[in-house]
Amino acid sequence: MRLPLPRRPLTTVVDGVGAVAGALPGAALATAALVAGAVRRDKPLHPVGVVGTGRLVVTPRGGAHGIPLLETLGEHECTARWSRAMGREEGADDIEGLAVRLKLDGGPADLLFASTGSGALDRHLLAMRHDGEHAELTTLLPVRTAGGVVTFRAAPLGWAGGHRPPERYEISVAGLAGRWQPVATLVVTWSDQDGEIRFDPVLHPLPGTRQLPLVATLRAPAYWAARHGSPDEGDLQD
Repeated sequence: MRLPLPRRPLTTVVDGVGAVAGALPGAALATAALVAGAVRRDKPLHPVGVVGTGRLVVTPRGGAHGIPLLETLGEHECTARWSRAMGREEGADDIEGLAVRLKLDGGPADLLFASTGSGALDRHLLAMRHDGEHAELTTLLPVRTAGGVVTFRAAPLGWAGGHRPPERYEISVAGLAGRWQPVATLVVTWSDQDGEIRFDPVLHPLPGTRQLPLVATLRAPAYWAARHGSPDEGDLQD
């Protein structure tokens, strides 16, 4: 008598395949980060930046895709860091980065944005920026929520120009190729200094979101390598 095989939900199967698919690229990224840290003797990823303090002002307008924090009116303190991903010399094009750590009662939550387009396809593709240029950034890779798979965008508001990062960003949420829905405003007061803080959305996800297995296995080794590839790793914060 043949016993029936247990049926597994399609999402479980897809997640398992995704985890395996991300393992090798993740290991490759980790190796690249370790080599970069050893050669540069500084942060292997986003070595040039400036930190600031700010707040995320949530103004629900619908379209938060089942993320509780973005569905409730309120303000949340945060730490932010603007950076140049490759640390190229001043005047050279680079990838713009914006990291945000929300200070929540349940612990920190990190969002990482990088310069991309904002269309259906190029929101998932990195874009080089001219030195001193600031434009929209997205989280590049999607996360899963109760309402589906989503990506976040940070778009500068009222930037006056110059080399200092914008002080206000509109935060929006969208499906993989859907329309952007504004949900909050990020307000940052930038300092003139950098800071030894590491952001990791795999370790510190936004409540109501979780990394897709493919994304987690792709990103986690690189973040581990970035934390451990710096000569000053003992002073870094997770």
